Amino acid sequence: MRTLTTFLALPVAATLVMGLSSCSLFSSGTSTATKDLEVGNCYNTVSKESGGDKPVGEVTVVDCAKTHTYEVVAQTTFGEDVKELPNEDSIKSLGEGFCQGEDFTAYVGVEAGKSSYQIEYLSPSADTWAKGDRKISCVVSQGNKSEVKGSAKGSKK
Repeated sequence: MRTLTTFLALPVAATLVMGLSSCSLFSSGTSTATKDLEVGNCYNTVSKESGGDKPVGEVTVVDCAKTHTYEVVAQTTFGEDVKELPNEDSIKSLGEGFCQGEDFTAYVGVEAGKSSYQIEYLSPSADTWAKGDRKISCVVSQGNKSEVKGSAKGSKK
C-alpha cells in the first residue's frame, strides 16, 4: 500500500475555487491503483482510512468536471540508482520539496506558498516498492476535503 502524506501550502481557512476545465482522461468511476495515477487525474478515495500516513491503495478516478476530492498536479520518480526504499525522512524531503516546486506552479499557475490548496503526496510503501513503484504523486485538495468540480490546472488558486 502507498502512503498519503499531508502538508499545507497556506492555512486551511483559505477558500478554494476550482477551475471549470476537465482534467481526467478516464471515464467517471474508474477504480485505479494509486501507483497508476497520472498528472491531471481527479479522484475520490475508496478507503475510509485514506489520509495522513495511513495506507492508500485504490481510488476512484473521475472526470475533473464531476465532483472529486483530489487532483494529481505533478509527479516525480526515484531514479534507477536508488535500490532500496528511502527512509521516511528522505521521502518526506523529496515529496514536500518537489510538490511545492516549479511543476506545481506550472500546473496551477501560482506558487505553492501563495496557493489556497492543501498539498499532499502519495509515495511508495515497502510493498509497492518491491513491485517496482518509484513514483511520488503530488495532489491537491481543499483543506476540509470537501468535494469540488473543475480542475486546478491554470486556476491560479
